[in-house]
Amino acid sequence: MTKTRYLIRDLGGALTASALLSFIAYLPPDSALRRELDPDAAWLTDEKVALLLAGIHDQLNWLHYTISKANGGHPRKPKPLPRPGVSDNAQRVGRDPIPIADFDAWYYGGD
Repeated sequence: MTKTRYLIRDLGGALTASALLSFIAYLPPDSALRRELDPDAAWLTDEKVALLLAGIHDQLNWLHYTISKANGGHPRKPKPLPRPGVSDNAQRVGRDPIPIADFDAWYYGGD
C-alpha cells in the first residue's frame, strides 16, 4: 500500500473500502498477503513460470534428440536452456575414478 501512498488509517476518509478491496484483489502473486490468502497460486510468480518453461523446453529437446537417435540420426546432444537467476557454476566431476586412499575423505567431506 505504500506504493499508493495510502495507509490503513486513511480507510474511511481518503481510502474507500471498495478501493482497499480492489487493491487486495489485484495484488501480485508473489506478495505476502496473496500467498497467505491463496497458497495454490504461489507458483504463478514470473520466476517460477520461467523455470517451468525452461524445464519443458529442455525435456522437449531431449525427446527430440532421443527420437532422432532411435531413427538412426546423428543429432547433437541438447544443451539446457539457461535458467534466470541460476548460475552455471556447478562443480564438475572428472572422469577418472577416485583412488581408494582418497575415497573416504571425498565421501565423508572431511580430512
